[in-house]
Amino acid sequence: MERPAVTGLNPLTRLRLLRLLAALVILVVPVGGTGAATSAVPDAWAPPAGRPVIIPQPQSLRWLPGSFPLSDQTRIVVGDDAAAEDLYAARDLNEEFRALTGRTLPVVRAAAVAEPRDVIVLGEPALNRWAEMLLAREGLRVSPADPGPEGYVLKVTPTAVVAAGSDRRGTYYAVQTLRQLLAPASSGFSFAGAEVRDWPIHRVRAVHILLDNASDEFHVALIDRILSRFKFNTIVAEAEYVRWESGRNLWHPSGASKEEVAALLQAARERHIEVIPLIQTLGHAEWLYNNNQNLDLLEIPPDQSNARYVYNPLNPRVYEVLFPIFDEAIKLFQPRYLHIGHDEVRNVVPFPWSAEGKRLGFGELFVRDTLKLYEFLKSRGVGTMMWGDVLLTNDFAREIDRLPRDIVTVDWQYQEAARYPSLSRFVKWGFPTIAATWWKPQNIVGFAQEGERQRILGMLRTTWTGHFQNRAVLERQYQQIYTYLVAAEAFWKPPRTAAPGQTGPAAHADDAAARFRREWHRAPLRGAPVPGFIVDLRAAATRSHIDANGQGWIGKGRDFDLRALPAGRRRYGGIVFEVVDPAKNQGRSIILLRGAREELRRLPPRGRILVGQRAAVVAFLHATPFAAPRFGEEIGAYTVRYGDGAQETIPLLYKRTIGSWLEEPVSIDQEIAWSGQTLSGLEVRLSLLRWVNPHPEKTIAAIEVTTRGSDATPALFAVTLLSEKP
Repeated sequence: MERPAVTGLNPLTRLRLLRLLAALVILVVPVGGTGAATSAVPDAWAPPAGRPVIIPQPQSLRWLPGSFPLSDQTRIVVGDDAAAEDLYAARDLNEEFRALTGRTLPVVRAAAVAEPRDVIVLGEPALNRWAEMLLAREGLRVSPADPGPEGYVLKVTPTAVVAAGSDRRGTYYAVQTLRQLLAPASSGFSFAGAEVRDWPIHRVRAVHILLDNASDEFHVALIDRILSRFKFNTIVAEAEYVRWESGRNLWHPSGASKEEVAALLQAARERHIEVIPLIQTLGHAEWLYNNNQNLDLLEIPPDQSNARYVYNPLNPRVYEVLFPIFDEAIKLFQPRYLHIGHDEVRNVVPFPWSAEGKRLGFGELFVRDTLKLYEFLKSRGVGTMMWGDVLLTNDFAREIDRLPRDIVTVDWQYQEAARYPSLSRFVKWGFPTIAATWWKPQNIVGFAQEGERQRILGMLRTTWTGHFQNRAVLERQYQQIYTYLVAAEAFWKPPRTAAPGQTGPAAHADDAAARFRREWHRAPLRGAPVPGFIVDLRAAATRSHIDANGQGWIGKGRDFDLRALPAGRRRYGGIVFEVVDPAKNQGRSIILLRGAREELRRLPPRGRILVGQRAAVVAFLHATPFAAPRFGEEIGAYTVRYGDGAQETIPLLYKRTIGSWLEEPVSIDQEIAWSGQTLSGLEVRLSLLRWVNPHPEKTIAAIEVTTRGSDATPALFAVTLLSEKP
């Protein structure tokens, strides 16, 4: 562009005007010209490459050439005498088709099929003749004993799919694996060719939940989108705060109604999931005293009158309160077992406290209460399940032999370890035992490995988010939820290596977080890439993400920087980003703004990035160098300025849309794009914010970055524009 002549002005005014014109020239430089602000990328977003990732990993998987394409003639074939429970698998498959492709397939009986071509055949061989024929043709065997309970065989060929279980659950799980093989094809959609032979290692694969008045929404969605898909077969539902009619005086405003629980139970049963109610007794009995009720049942010293935690099992009125509630729970849940709690009895107050209780001793009171509840449940045809921590204490060792050996004990251990010796004690005592983990991946994997060695009944992933938190749990305690996927994999097929947390596609927490998010926010599949533009940050960069001399990143030297993040173009979350190489840009690669820490005080308070393109989505790769004190705190903003003078502001909310490089995500809103390690061994990560532009028809002239100046100041590593929303 030719610069116009400027005459007739004094020298100072002329200089200012020339500088303004020069700035305008920069703003209108076309893409591809000198000083370009962006560079075009034909596949700025692309679908995942390679073979599908199946969670949990099958025991035996062989990928086959070719695929099974979906056509207008494709049908789902079930047995002629298929019952409602047999049709759950077909329903799930069609729900997958509807969500990801926008269509469903006709479901027909075996008698309606003349030739097994362009068909998806579901069912046990004894119930579906086409399943029997296809398995024989492919040289595959399935029976109730082989692969065994909940086992299945799945084969996908170009002409037909057969998904056959050893039993009804096995067929259902075969379909859950098949769902994960669906992918876009050159024309339409297809299932990847594969042969799978699979069965679970742990018979019980359970998740513990806390019921409240959001359970009919949140937990039903969790069952549908996560638990059933990834082959959990049991839920332990903490139910003491359900609004029981026999305990109306104990109702909490956020407690679940029986109707809400019934909706959850129906969703679970239609997905072959058993639900076991848990009602806390003896310890953790705060619910008995809700609304200042039943205070005569307390067993505490007078000076601890607010510690409403345990009850006195010598008071007969305890059971006058508990047993009607147990009866209601049994009628509603129709369970095989009822979990009576019984853990951490002595954690809050001295127990026993009364003179008679002290004379009898803790062990005697614990056994009496356990047997009282056990006998009541047995009279109702229901088994007893309980936490096992008290049984491991020295003051209970003499009482072990008094407990019936059909009580299912749940050994909870939440530490991260390679071995868990407590399990062998329960096995030696002769109790059917379940091992319970919390949310840390190494705890989950290591305990599942120990459970396999001890040949226990199964595994339970506990969820301690606090009562009445289900409406906010994905936003505030996401790490407790997305690691269900780590548990799904470890409970079905514990890794054979001795390195917990490092096996399989879901073992890494960041991978599990991303996969859970995709499953929760399911969107139609797209096979074609989306073009876009990489935004050039070189001119706006303020600091290097690599600290070779104490002057980069946060000024802590090479052991505490982000040198693990590769410079150049890489794909994160399906999007191509370009991280500037500081060695080629005068030691600057990122836009890091002024913060409260000494190391950040001399940085600028804002940055401006020239763009000059339209975009449907703007993707930001970013993090904060230090933590903010409050969840959701606004630590800065991106301001998108359009060519017509309008603007949009994107607030940067801590742990929702941006997070510290050192902290795991706690919100489903915070997407992790990249993770690595510092030289000192710290786990580090960058977040990805996908902002959907409300004005895709407008040209974005520039993007401004601003900070609130706190410790958690924004650090922007890369920006990419997408021409369409994927």
